[in-house]
Amino acid sequence: MTARPSFRPPRAGFTLVEVMVAMMITAVVTVGMGVFMAQFARTVGTANVRATANELVADRLEEVKGATRYSTIDSVYAGTETAIPGYAGFERRTLVTRVGGLPSDLYDYRVVTVIVSGRNLARPVKKTTMISAF
Repeated sequence: MTARPSFRPPRAGFTLVEVMVAMMITAVVTVGMGVFMAQFARTVGTANVRATANELVADRLEEVKGATRYSTIDSVYAGTETAIPGYAGFERRTLVTRVGGLPSDLYDYRVVTVIVSGRNLARPVKKTTMISAF
């Protein structure tokens, strides 16, 4: 008599342990992607607000640079704007400091600093330029 070879039918699915491991891996990856997307959205939002603030600073500096009368820069541009049309939530301060300017002085220029702050900005955006007499 010859021994009959044992024949096993092929497996028809996954074991419970394999299913649980696959579910855990899927859950960890899904949670990780959710955390990443939340951080990414926050970073993009912050970058957009910061870019808007930089645009407001540059706009004001260009406006001051284009002033037609050097002598009126202090009176026309220095001050605080709390309501900027089209940019709700931002405040823009323009500081003008005159250096020299007396007949005995060698130099005559103004230091213009623009500071933009907003409720969604972690810290204000600040830029400075110098404008000489023309």
